[in-house]
Amino acid sequence: MRRAALGPGSGTALAVALAVALGLGGCASGPPSTPHSPAEQADIDQAQSALDALHGLKARFTQFGPERDAISFGTAWFETGHLRLQYDPPLQRVVVAGSGRLVVHDEPSGATTRISLAANPLGLLLAGPVRLSGEIDVTDIQRSAGALQLSLDRASNPAQGLLTLLFLVRPDGTLMLSGLEAVDSQHHRTRFVLSDQRSGIALDPALFSPPG
Repeated sequence: MRRAALGPGSGTALAVALAVALGLGGCASGPPSTPHSPAEQADIDQAQSALDALHGLKARFTQFGPERDAISFGTAWFETGHLRLQYDPPLQRVVVAGSGRLVVHDEPSGATTRISLAANPLGLLLAGPVRLSGEIDVTDIQRSAGALQLSLDRASNPAQGLLTLLFLVRPDGTLMLSGLEAVDSQHHRTRFVLSDQRSGIALDPALFSPPG
């Protein structure tokens, strides 16, 4: 299995980049899923368990890219099947994903964009329970003493793009999701890093109402 290192990306919204880069057009039958050693499968199972257990999350985020040297900040909320990103000024943008679609609302202009989440890895990650197999092919695994990275693509159309899940390995060996990275079909890279995380909190369902 290949083990290429991933560096930080260099602002369009990450969620839009994920939905566009990883969304499917027409899908022919794809190649077989990437084979994994027992140790690699154990990493996949641990990552899947960490994602399944993740709920009631509030965190700050930093987004790098996709434009060169573009950096933006904001607050993220996650509940199983739902995600909200609220960008700090000057962007003042709200992104809500769930229930099969992604909605982007630009507050200064009032413009709202809606994108389907059907049949793409982001949609599958928001469907719950997460299954890092079948429709999602884990193409690359990197583990160190303090980190684990899993790269995913759509098994039936891998050319559409790559999504990487970034985890920190806690001292007790458990995983904490620390970010996402998307590389689209044009090789544009966007990284989304979480900080100041709080999980297991009760979130207002209104947070995930489509904006605009």
